Amino acid sequence: MDGSSTPPPDFTGPCVRAAGAIDVNLGNAPEAFVRAAHCQVNGTEPPAALVETWAAQLRTVTYVRRIDVVRTFCREAARSCALVYSNPWATEAELIARCQKKASRDLGAVFMFFSDCPGRVNCEMDWANTHSLGMASPHPRFAFGTSSADYYNPKNAGFWYRQLLDARWAGLQFLLLNVYGPDLARTPDPLAMLGEALGQAGSDVKIALFDDPWAWGKASSPAPWRTAPNLSDAEGAALTLYQAKWKPFYTRVARDAWYLVQDRPFIYFYNAGTLSPLNVSAAVVSRMKQLFQQDFGVLPFVAADSAYFQDAAMNDAADARFTWDTLRGGRKSRTTMKGVTLDHFMVKWDSLGRDSPGAVATSTDRILKGPALLEQMLASSEDANIAVVATWNDLGEGTGIERNYDYYAEGGWLPPTTFIGRTRAAQCSDELTSNDRFSASSLPR
Repeated sequence: MDGSSTPPPDFTGPCVRAAGAIDVNLGNAPEAFVRAAHCQVNGTEPPAALVETWAAQLRTVTYVRRIDVVRTFCREAARSCALVYSNPWATEAELIARCQKKASRDLGAVFMFFSDCPGRVNCEMDWANTHSLGMASPHPRFAFGTSSADYYNPKNAGFWYRQLLDARWAGLQFLLLNVYGPDLARTPDPLAMLGEALGQAGSDVKIALFDDPWAWGKASSPAPWRTAPNLSDAEGAALTLYQAKWKPFYTRVARDAWYLVQDRPFIYFYNAGTLSPLNVSAAVVSRMKQLFQQDFGVLPFVAADSAYFQDAAMNDAADARFTWDTLRGGRKSRTTMKGVTLDHFMVKWDSLGRDSPGAVATSTDRILKGPALLEQMLASSEDANIAVVATWNDLGEGTGIERNYDYYAEGGWLPPTTFIGRTRAAQCSDELTSNDRFSASSLPR
């Protein structure tokens, strides 16, 4: 049934010390998990008081995660533990239904495609607190063509095909592909794999460009990315930026798959702190738009990061404006420019594995679980023309709302469709299964 998932029976096995890696996902209920973790690390039954204490924290303390319990046990036992993550779901839904759109708002999400599974960039299992199938080994969910199973990797058409189907089920109108630049030179070409997937999935979910300039000026970047263009040279910077990303991206994505705003292709222009000076950025954006029109016969609709509005002329050059990190300010980003109201928001965060590998979470860490904020943002943006969720699938930043198989909050596994089920409920007239719904009392506070 679309949207339903079933967990396996809980752990009741013998208390045995693991000779190898510790399975962080063994045990469903908090008490069963604490016992399973303690037994794997120590080979002895945990004291009842220890089980009670940790189980209570897992249910009530929002920043405590399963991996924190395991790492604490390992440290107390003076044991260096390798970790593994089994799938806590016995069955998962296909999610193939289309969305009967009921909302006037178009909903999209920023989409990362730099995951290089297995074990490389954005694919180390300990780096993320929420995992996708196919990260550590090929999985049938990413089957495509002659491949019966494959990795969670954008060099595989099956990765794109499954993401397109899930996004369609979730009621998204578009995905903003986060392009760093060097990722466009990967082999096989990820955009070619996207094209194959679009050919089979259809273009219900359209494609837009998220221009992320993070790679510019980095010593670790390949040439020509190591040298960031100077925005004071409007013509030179515009040519460099346009030819590096905007032109190759829209040349390689089929035109009938472009997401359009006012009949114009949609581009997000992000600030990663690598381009400067920001107070002369408007002329660069204006020139890039002209170059695009010369090549493609249409002027793009550009939403610029708020940082670029240090140049007052950006109010004329840009078509919309957004602020990336809305969690710090405590409210969504909303602007109305040139007849379009654009809302942008983050709804989830857990970057501890990426930013402080091996650390145990504390009250000072920014960890936001659960779908409550997503529901709030979806409700408050109903009157927007466009709403963007940041992000669909950033594993390391922990902001992703895509299907995830082992996300744990308030003492229980959140079904893989928890977050995307909320977007479907907000966007689509189709009823969800009961497995996709949570009572208010079950939502993380």
